[in-house]
Parts: sequence; structure tokens; C-alpha cells
Amino acid sequence: MIRKIITFTALCFLPAIPGTTGAQQIAPKKRPNILMLVADDMNWDTPGCFGGAAPGITPNIDRLAEQGMRFKHAYVNVSICTPSRSVMLSGLYSQNNGAEGFQRIKPGTPTLPSLLNQAGYLCGIIGKPLRQQELFRWSVTYRWQGTGDENRWGRDPAIFRRFAKKFFAMARNSNQPFFLMANSHDPHRPFGGDRSTKPPNERAPATRTFSANEVKIPAFLPDLPGVRSDLAAYCTSVRRLDDMVREVLEALKLADFEEETLVIFLADHGMPFPGAKFNCYVDSMRSPFIIRWPGKVKPGSMDTAHMVTTLDLMPTILEIAGVPSPKSDGRSFVPLLLGEKQADRDAVFTQFFHIHGRDALPMRSVLTREAAYVFNPWSNGERRFDRLGGGAYGAMQQAARTDPKMAARVSYLELRAVEEFFDLRSDPGCLKNLIGTDDGNQPLVSELRARLRNWMVQVNDPALAAFEARDNPAALEAFIESYRAQAQKEVDALKPYEKAQNFRF
Repeated sequence: MIRKIITFTALCFLPAIPGTTGAQQIAPKKRPNILMLVADDMNWDTPGCFGGAAPGITPNIDRLAEQGMRFKHAYVNVSICTPSRSVMLSGLYSQNNGAEGFQRIKPGTPTLPSLLNQAGYLCGIIGKPLRQQELFRWSVTYRWQGTGDENRWGRDPAIFRRFAKKFFAMARNSNQPFFLMANSHDPHRPFGGDRSTKPPNERAPATRTFSANEVKIPAFLPDLPGVRSDLAAYCTSVRRLDDMVREVLEALKLADFEEETLVIFLADHGMPFPGAKFNCYVDSMRSPFIIRWPGKVKPGSMDTAHMVTTLDLMPTILEIAGVPSPKSDGRSFVPLLLGEKQADRDAVFTQFFHIHGRDALPMRSVLTREAAYVFNPWSNGERRFDRLGGGAYGAMQQAARTDPKMAARVSYLELRAVEEFFDLRSDPGCLKNLIGTDDGNQPLVSELRARLRNWMVQVNDPALAAFEARDNPAALEAFIESYRAQAQKEVDALKPYEKAQNFRF
């Protein structure tokens, strides 16, 4: 039997200062609690309250939405887990926080838990780890038995319940406000009913298993039997995520913290299917934001106008907590939570760099509510995008053997084009690249190109020179080779750190 270990970092109390015996201490400022629930690899429209990937898939997330505010146009900034979560907890784009791939944040970078810790918060994390304790300063952590493959752990909602219960009790006993980040490993592959339900993985079953005929096919995927089967397993994993949400929220309620706690639910990026995760398309970056703030946010409300991103989470949370915010690439959206309006929220900018260095396939995009412009400097007609695996892609490859249209789709997913433009009003799945077509969109393409360039200049994006040379294949190849070499050098430099931490990014 595998024994699971809960590690609580000891709370430190400063000794009395000589000469101050009997002095009246100032009462700590009353601050709201923060609970962040993060799904791993879930599409924005998967929960029932955002459309639903299957009937009755997320009853607990839907209930949370009824009690809070949904954002119709919320996004992450990177479509891979460690860089995405690093943006959430730093308020900085990847090139500015240092985690372009599976890397640590630059030492000295202010982070959300470290700042809240300094302000007197008890900060805890459970689930998908961000182990960089010297940067995040977690007060309380759950230590998984596994090292180097966290997908083998964290699939049991009961573990989240036990940890949350103990964490809330500690916050009560210490009379501290708290920040808890509960990171589900679902619905990341392997899906429920697959390897994630067998030893040595956490193998708690979901409270409901879905069948292929129940699932709703997203706009960017074809309706094939193999795709439906893969989606059914994905939906089963989503249900287990929803079970985790139930357990943590019930523990919060039983601890009598519900009315004092801001609850945030979101996903770290899109689903692990061809055309979503690892890309810069809408379904790569769009996230199901839900925020419940008792007494402040109108229950059952939805913001349909403003575009927000995970860059904005840190300044928003710090403003709500009454903690000064350091310089950030994002900005607080507290006014939106109070039903007000904000200017300059009509576009978001997204990135993809690499995972482990030499596999770099850098991409950039600017997304509006109506259109998407994507820049792929790696695309040269020969280099292939190889992050497309899974049952759904296997089904597409099988169909491509006899279906010319499917063969064209598979080929495009692998090879892409340097520039892509999609009209989201008629093509929400980003299936038809309109670059070079005579369809009257050229003025909008030019506008989005200019917006992307201006943003790249403002945030010191390392791909700016490549964007300026997007019509020069030789320059693009030189950029890719140079960037890949530098990325691998940075990844290799982290190996001593990983060894010392007994951890692999």
C-alpha cells in the first residue's frame, strides 16, 4: 500500500522583543480568504455553465457559477501547465518571469503566495506542484509520493478533502487569512477509465462515467468514433475534477469560511486534443473563469464584454486582499467584479515557447472577440508539429487514409503556415486560414499585425525580430535554431537545481 504523506511547514513565531513587555499589539488587518481551484487541460466550454461537453458533466462547478460571476472572454497566456501557472502567480509574461518552458521563475521575482505570506496569509498548495519554495514561500504543502511524473498522482478527490479540512483548521487556529491553491490533475491525460485509474496512480473513480454518444464535439474536432471515444474518457476525467471541487468547497463550508472567502475557478489552458493545447488558438487559451465573492459579486452574473487573462489575477487578488502590488504585465479587474466597465479590454495576447528546450515551436497570437491572428515562425513546410498525440488524433490519422478532406486537415495541423487569420464569427474552431485569400479581411489582418507588433515591442518579446522578418524564410530558420539552442542551454542549466530539489520539471 502506498503511503501518502502530508507535509505541513511549521509556523514560525517571533520571540518577544526586549523592552516591549506589556506593549499593546496592533490587531492584524481583516483580509478576505482566497481559494483558487485550477483544472488541468480543460476547455473553456467543457463545464455545463459554459455550454457543456456532455449532459450533467459539472454539477458542482455549475453551482459555483450560479453563486458568482462567469467571464465569457477569459484567457490564459500560455497553453502549457508550468508556464501558464507561472504567469498566474507572477503577473508577468513568460519571457519576463523566466518560465518559458518547464523552468523555474527567475529568482527574486515577486510571486502571489510570497507577497500574501508577507502580509500575514497562510498559503497552501495541493495538487499539481510548483515546488519552487524559495520563490513561492508556501506555508503548507501536500507532498506527493511520486517524483518526476506528477500525472501519476492527485486523482483522488478524497485527498483534496482531507488536506483542505486540515488546512482550514490550521487557518482557524492561527487566526490568519489564507490563500489555498487546489490544482487538480484532471482532466490531463491519462483520462478517467484509462491508466489514471490503475495502480500505481491515484485510482478513485469519477462519480459518473460518460459514453461516446453523450459527448458534444467541439468546433475544432471532427465527429469520428475514435474522437467521441477519447472525448468520453476526457469527460469522465472532468467529472472527477468536479468531484474535487465539491470536496474542497464542502470543506470550506464546514469550516464556516464560505462567506469570508473569494473563490476563483479556472483552467490552465485548453484540452489535450489536436488544435487546442500547445497552440495559440482560441481553444488553446480560452478559460472558464468563475469568481464567487460573497456580498460583492452579483450571483449568476456574466461579463460578456471584457477580455481578461491570467496575467490579471495577481494584481486583482492583491487589490482585493489590500496588499500592494509590484509592477505587473497585467492589471486588476476588480471594477468588472463590481459590475463596472474598463477600457482597453478588447484583445488578448498569447504565446507558446517550448516545453523542454530543443522542442521549441514558438508561436504568438492576438485574439479579439471576432478574429484571431497567429504567427508561427517555426513553420517552413517541412518541420512538423508533433504535439498531437492521443486517441482523437489517431482516429483522424486513420480517417485521413481514405478521406482527402481529413488528410488535408491532418497535414495542416502538422505543418501550419507562418501567418494565420481566422474569422471567429463564422469559424470559431479556427479551421480555415484566410491569409492570402481575397475575402475583404486584409484591413483587419493589417490591424492585428500592427497590434501584435506593438505588444511585442512593449513586453520585450524575444520573437520580435522574427516577426519583423516573417517574409524571410532564412531569417526565420536562423531565429528558430538560435532560440532552440538558447532554450536548451537554459533547461540544462536547471538540472543541478532539479537534482538538489529531488524534482524534475
